[in-house]
Amino acid sequence: MSDSSRARLLELGEALDGTLFLPHDEGWIEAASPWNRAIVQRPAAVAVPANVADVQRIMHAARDAGLGVTVQPGGHGPHGGDLQDCILIRTSAFDELVIDAAAGTARVGAGVHWGRLLRELDGTALVALAGSNPTINIVRFTIGGGHSSLGRAYGLAAHSVLAVEMVTADGAAVRVTGDGDAELLWALKGGGGQFGVVTALEFRLHPAPEGGRLYGGKLTFPAAVAAPVLRAMADVAASAPEPLSISAVMMVLPDLPVVPEPLRGQQIVTVDIVSQLGREATERVIEPIRSAGPVVADTVAEFGIGALTDVFAEPVDPVPTLEWSALAGTVNHATVDALVGAFVEGAALGLSLLQIRPLGGAIGRAATPPAVAGVAGVLGAGALLGAAGFVFDPAMLEPVGTALKIVRDAAAPHTVAGRVVTFLAPGEDLGSAYAPAEIARLRAVKERVDPEGLIRSNRPLPVG
Repeated sequence: MSDSSRARLLELGEALDGTLFLPHDEGWIEAASPWNRAIVQRPAAVAVPANVADVQRIMHAARDAGLGVTVQPGGHGPHGGDLQDCILIRTSAFDELVIDAAAGTARVGAGVHWGRLLRELDGTALVALAGSNPTINIVRFTIGGGHSSLGRAYGLAAHSVLAVEMVTADGAAVRVTGDGDAELLWALKGGGGQFGVVTALEFRLHPAPEGGRLYGGKLTFPAAVAAPVLRAMADVAASAPEPLSISAVMMVLPDLPVVPEPLRGQQIVTVDIVSQLGREATERVIEPIRSAGPVVADTVAEFGIGALTDVFAEPVDPVPTLEWSALAGTVNHATVDALVGAFVEGAALGLSLLQIRPLGGAIGRAATPPAVAGVAGVLGAGALLGAAGFVFDPAMLEPVGTALKIVRDAAAPHTVAGRVVTFLAPGEDLGSAYAPAEIARLRAVKERVDPEGLIRSNRPLPVG
């Protein structure tokens, strides 16, 4: 970095109401690190703006210093590059949260995570199209498309967005709506952080089941019965009512005290259920899964929307991982058998988990009023597939990479084109998720609102 660029950053640090971290400052490592600790980031600076005016100051300083700007609200979905020519923005200070129960809408700042909003929704008779982890940032999830366990009933989260407030590359604070700039709103609904720094979202909430209670939880089986359990899951998912979502994970549990002693270090298969149908109707639908093998743990019960992410019990602390994802055309017995075999082989090399999330329902249909479609479009595939391996030791990188290749090769005959943006691995671009016509349309919006390419998305448009 040139002396003039460094001087401009020092000037910025003095001007901000928030905080600017530079290399060698106390707190730098934590500020610059993504949630996936297998990725090392070395940005030119990390900014934690306190308000919109701070974001505007950052934009002007970045241009003056010859740097780009990238945003990682909570560190999920890192860019994959070292970011040496970027100011990395954390939006944690944008903590506004307003629920208008009468209107059925929510307004959230760009620092709000799903866990907080879901807790606030308890008792409102409304639900939001949340992710499966309470630490996931709402803005990042939603502008990436937003696949939710409630999506079979209500579609992708992006299509429920009503307005986006953001600071554009030229420093202007704008409010984007369908009436004002329909094309930019279309691009923001699934195009991610290409077009500016989002500071707030407004989106439509959806009615909870009668009584405001959901039904579901996690059924856990020994890995020895993975094949019959997952075959039953595939059969049930193929005809399940839209208000019911089922997903499954094969995993190797860590040998740690946080895991119940009988399961420590064991391979298991879990089936996660989120239903708006009520206890009796749900149990009738999932009975073939329950009877497919011995259930060693069962958390299925009634719960409020505030406990939605508890169903999935995903890690909430940063971990180093290698990841892979794909879309499967259909989930049938052949798909399941291929994935079970790949998991068994991969687990011996350090594979930690392999998941199958059946889609369908409103996720696979075009958005209808009052929803307004974005580039996220529809997911016409049968299921989302994902695999990951924890790499706590650098020596694990190669074997875990090999394990992911085994999964990828086994899944290949069953996959289709397209990806879910929020499941792209570090270094992958939107060309993996969208067709050439959609990429061209996104590029036209990018060239209009950020012709100099100041904004560097964590999931960029493909080059060329």
